[in-house]
Amino acid sequence: MTRNSATKLYKNPRDGMLMGVCAGLADYFGINATAVRLLVVFGAIFTGIGVFVIGYIILGFILDPKPADLYEDEEEETFWRETRKAPEYSAAELRRRFRDIERRTTEMESYMTSKRFRLERELKALED
Repeated sequence: MTRNSATKLYKNPRDGMLMGVCAGLADYFGINATAVRLLVVFGAIFTGIGVFVIGYIILGFILDPKPADLYEDEEEETFWRETRKAPEYSAAELRRRFRDIERRTTEMESYMTSKRFRLERELKALED
């Protein structure tokens, strides 16, 4: 069994009105489903109903339904939603976080190997 992809577009029939395509798009882009529905309706009115109806039906049959166990928790869902919105920002944020972790680890290693740490440890041992 393959793991479901958090970056894949799914339809969301559970929260959708008709096949769940608009709800799936809203989930994918992290926006309100009503806004997506309104955009689809206005797009159909102003550009041609046939194109939107055919596209909607095709997406309704092509897209897989959103799995119930797609995300482990709400934090993971938020992470993937933000990643889909701005992947370059997410990569930069991850690099920043790793640099911060590396800096703190280096500081901790430096302290743990210092004479001051050894002296404080010996003084604490004498107190006990």
